Amino acid sequence: MDFMRRKISGLAIFAGVSVLLAAALFGQTVPPPKEVLGFEVGADYHLASYQQALAYFRLLEKSSPKLKLVEIGKTSLGKAMICAIITSEKNMAELDRFKSAARRLAQARGMSDDQARQLAAETKAVVYIDGGLHAAECAPAQHNIQLAYDLLTSDDPDTRLILDNVILLLVFANPDGMDMLAEWYQPLIGTPFETSPLPWLYHKYAGHDNNRDSFMNNLVETQNITRLVSRDWNPQILFNQHQTAPFPARIWVPPHAEPFNPNMHPLMIRWQNLIGTAMAVRFDGEGKSGVISRTVFDSWFPGYVTHSVDSRNMISILAETALYRYATPRYYTLDDFPEGSKDMTMGAFYTTPWKGGWWRLRDAVEYCRTASLAVLHTAAVYREKLLFDRYQMGRDVIRRFKKEAPCAWIIPQEQWDPGAAAKLLNNMILMGVEVSKASLEFTAGGITYPPGTWIIPLDQAFGLYVKSLFEIQKYPELSNYPFLWQGLARPQKFGDDYLPPYDVAGWTLPMQMNVKVMTADAPLDVPLQQIDRAEPPAGKVAAKAGSFYTLSPRPNVSFTAVNRILKKGGRVMRAGKAFTTSGKDLPEGTWILPAAQADKTWLESAAKELALEIGGSGEEIPAGAYPIAAPRVGLYQSWTAGMDEGWTRWLLEQYEFPFTSLHDTEIKAGDLRKKFDVLIIPSMDSEEIVKGYEKGRVPPAYEGGLGVDGVARLLEFIGAGGTVIALNSASTFAIDAFKLPVADSLKDVETGRRGGPEVKFICPGSLLRMKFNSRHPAGYGMPEEAAAVFVDSRAFAVVPDFRGERAPAVIAAYADSNLLMSGYLKGESYLAGRASALDVPLGRGRVVLLGFSVQNRAQPHGTFKLLFNSLFLGSAQPQS
Repeated sequence: MDFMRRKISGLAIFAGVSVLLAAALFGQTVPPPKEVLGFEVGADYHLASYQQALAYFRLLEKSSPKLKLVEIGKTSLGKAMICAIITSEKNMAELDRFKSAARRLAQARGMSDDQARQLAAETKAVVYIDGGLHAAECAPAQHNIQLAYDLLTSDDPDTRLILDNVILLLVFANPDGMDMLAEWYQPLIGTPFETSPLPWLYHKYAGHDNNRDSFMNNLVETQNITRLVSRDWNPQILFNQHQTAPFPARIWVPPHAEPFNPNMHPLMIRWQNLIGTAMAVRFDGEGKSGVISRTVFDSWFPGYVTHSVDSRNMISILAETALYRYATPRYYTLDDFPEGSKDMTMGAFYTTPWKGGWWRLRDAVEYCRTASLAVLHTAAVYREKLLFDRYQMGRDVIRRFKKEAPCAWIIPQEQWDPGAAAKLLNNMILMGVEVSKASLEFTAGGITYPPGTWIIPLDQAFGLYVKSLFEIQKYPELSNYPFLWQGLARPQKFGDDYLPPYDVAGWTLPMQMNVKVMTADAPLDVPLQQIDRAEPPAGKVAAKAGSFYTLSPRPNVSFTAVNRILKKGGRVMRAGKAFTTSGKDLPEGTWILPAAQADKTWLESAAKELALEIGGSGEEIPAGAYPIAAPRVGLYQSWTAGMDEGWTRWLLEQYEFPFTSLHDTEIKAGDLRKKFDVLIIPSMDSEEIVKGYEKGRVPPAYEGGLGVDGVARLLEFIGAGGTVIALNSASTFAIDAFKLPVADSLKDVETGRRGGPEVKFICPGSLLRMKFNSRHPAGYGMPEEAAAVFVDSRAFAVVPDFRGERAPAVIAAYADSNLLMSGYLKGESYLAGRASALDVPLGRGRVVLLGFSVQNRAQPHGTFKLLFNSLFLGSAQPQS
C-alpha cells in the first residue's frame, strides 16, 4: 500500500504540472485532453488516473461557462467525488429552476396534466451519465474526459441541440478504483505482467459488488450518487456504462433480456427499448459494427445503479462495451470466436456482426462516446415527452395504489432489532421515498397500531419501488413463456429447462433484515406526518443498576456498544443461561455489565447514540455468566481479491471490531496463536484459497495461495486453542483441509445456474427459511426462525468421528419444509433439515462453519449476529 500511495502522489504532481502548463499555454481557451494529460484519450498503453481527470476537469471549469463542477461527497479513501454539470451558458444560469421543475415532475403531485405539460415545455431534460463504476472496465471512465471536451468545443447542430435542451450530469463513479487501476497498470507496461489482474479490490470494500449496493447504500459512493439522482436532480435518464459485452459483440445496449422486474411502469420498458434502438441506429449509421441487444443482461434485480431507479420512473440505460484488458490492444481472428459466431449470421438484435481485427482502448472509448451522444441526442429530441412521461409514470402509480392493494406498508416501531428497521426506512428516504408516521392510533387488517407507527403509503410516485423491495419475489419459469424471449417464428418448449437470472432471484429487504412489516390492503384512515429521518425508540439506562446492567443480545448495535466498552478497558460478561432479574425474563447471551466497573454517564451517552435500552438489576450476577474479552481477529485477504472479504472488512469496521488483515505469507509465517484468537476465511473456492494465482499470471509477490504450509499453520493455530471461522463456500475448504467430521450434502449433487432434467438442485441467490439455535453462543440473540441468504451456500451432515473429538454443535439448520421464502429453489429435499452452520471442536480450538451468506454484501442484517457472536467464541473466558 505504501507503493500505491507513492504512485498516487506522483500522478497528482504530474497532473498539477500539466494543469499549470495548460493554463499558461491556453489561458481561457478550452484545452484538448492531450495538452494536459500528455496523451490522447484512449491511446494504447495510457490510462488517465482520477487525479489527472479531476485536474483536467477543474481546468475545463475555468475555461468554459458551459461546465460547472459540484462536489457530491467523499470517496471511501477520502477523495472529492465530483459531478460535472454540462449545458449551454443560458441554461447554466437557470439551474435551480430546472432542478426544481425536474423534482416536481418526478414527484407528480399538486399539478394537473395540463400544468405538467406546460412545465415540461418550459424546462430542460436532465441526463445522468457515469463511467468507471467497475474500475477494471476502464473505457467508460476514460470516455468521460473526451465527452466533456467534445461537448464544450463542438459547434455542430447536434451538439447545440444537446446543450440547449439537456443538462448533463457527468460523474466518475469510482474515483478510488480509477486511480488504483492506473497506478497498477502503468509500471507493468512492457513486462510479462502487463495485463495482470489487480491483486486487491478496485473499490476499497466492494470491488465489482459496488453495482449491487444501490438499494442498501452501504458505500459512501453509492450514497453520493443516490443523493445526486434521487434527492437533488431527479434526472429523466440515468446512463450507467460498463464493459463486458458478450463476445464477440463490441457493445451491448437495450432492449434487455427476460425477465423484467414486474414493478416497472410499461412506459419505462418502452423508453428503454426506444433509447436502446436509437443507440443502435447511431452505431450502424457511423459504421460501428458489433452492436447486440436482448441477451445476457436482464432487469430483474433492483440492486444495480441502473435498475434501482427503474421503479422510481427514471429511465435506466445500460451499455456494456468490449475491451481486452486496460489500455493494451489486441488483435482478434475468427479462431478466437465461438463456433456460433464465425459465420457472421445477422439477427434482429445483432444486425452488423463484428468481423474481428484490432481492438484498442480508443475503439472502446469511441463506442462509449457514440452511446452517450445517442442518449443525449434522444433526450434533446424527445425533451418534452421525456419530462411529461416522468410525471405520467408517477401520476399513474399514485392513482393505481389509491384503489389497489397493497395501499401501504406498515412498519411497527417494536422490532426484534429496531436499528435494522430504522436503517431500512432511512434507505427508503434517501432514495426519495415518502415515509410517514401515524399521528393517531389506527386499525388495519384487524390489528390496532399505536401513534408513531411508521407507514409507507404506496400512492406516491415511487410506490412501485417500495413494492419491488418489500414484496416476496417469485422468479418466473421462463421456459413456460417462450414467446417472451425466443424471438422465433414458432417458439419452442424445452420441458423444465431452467433459465437463470443475471444475479440473484430473491432479495426481499424486510426478510433479509428481519424487520417486521405488514401490508394495508385498504386505504388507511389516519393522519400521517411525513418524516425526514426514521429514529428507533430512544435509548435509555435504568435509573438503578443494582449489581449489574443488562443489554439485549438482539440489536446488532449491542456489539458496537460492547466493543467500545472493551476498548475502554471495561468489564463485560455474557449470560450462559436464561435468567430472571427484576421481574424480567432474559435470554441466553444477554450482555451483563457489572455496575461496579460501569461508567453510567458513558452508558447514557451510548444508549442515546445507539438507541439501546440498558436495563438494571437488583440481584447478584447470574450463575453461568462468563467474562468476555475483546477478540484478536485476523481476516484472511487473498491476493485474488474476493468481494466477500471486502464486505466482511466493511462490516467489522461498521460495528467497531478491531482486526488485522492477513495475507498468505503472514499466515505461513506461523505463531498465529500468539497474535490472534480468531481467524476469518471469507467465502472463496478451496482451490483459490490454497493455490491463489498461478505462476506467471501476476508479479511474483502476488503468486500462490496458502499452500500446504499455510494449511499446516492454520491447523497449529486451531490445535493451540484458536478459532477459525469459514464463511459460506470457504466451509468446503475447512472441511477438506482440516479433515472435519462433516460432509457437504450438496457436494456430489448436480447443481448449477443453468438447469434441465439432469440438474437436481438450483438456488440462484434466494431467501430460505432457517432455524436457529439461540442457546448456542454463536446463535445468541437470534429468533427461532428467520430468512437467510443462500448464494452458492452449503448444507452439512455430521459424519462419525473416530478421533475421540467432541461432536459438532448445530448453530443453524434449514427448515424441514417450505424452505423458499423469496426467489427460486429447485430440489428442496437436498437441504431440508440439514445443518447450515456448525461449531466443530478440533484439538483445543474450534472451526465455525457458517455455511450460508450470513453477511452477504452487508445486506442481511438479520444474520450478522452469527458472525459477530462467533468472533467472541475465540475470546470467551468461561468460568472454571
